[in-house]
Parts: sequence; structure tokens; C-alpha cells
Amino acid sequence: WGIRKDEILAVGDGMMDVPLLTEAGTRLAINSHGKLKDHVDFETSDFHEARRWLVRQGGISPVESGAND
Repeated sequence: WGIRKDEILAVGDGMMDVPLLTEAGTRLAINSHGKLKDHVDFETSDFHEARRWLVRQGGISPVESGAND
């Protein structure tokens, strides 16, 4: 497909998502209750917090995220 690993974002919430997460350059866990802490770059229980983290990391721009925070 010509897509580099560093261009892939994966989001998971449970252990069955680990294979997906290993294929991504940026890995997030939302509502995983700590189960994925060893497999992700950022973990939260809040989607909006994950979006803000992605903006701060340069993963998405505020315009793409739908917010200005």
C-alpha cells in the first residue's frame, strides 16, 4: 500500500487489539483500564483528551481535530 508505519495511528481498548497496535507508529488506548499500558504511547479514558494529545504531538492539526484546543 506504500504507507509507512509512522503514518499509521491505531486506537485500542483491549488485549485483542495488540496485533493492530504493533503495526502502528502511534498507538493510543481509550478506556482500556490499564490493560494496554505496555503497548501504547498514550492511554486515557477520554476521547477528547486523546484528541488533544494527538494535536500536541503533531499527529493531527486543530482544524482536522474539529477543535481549537
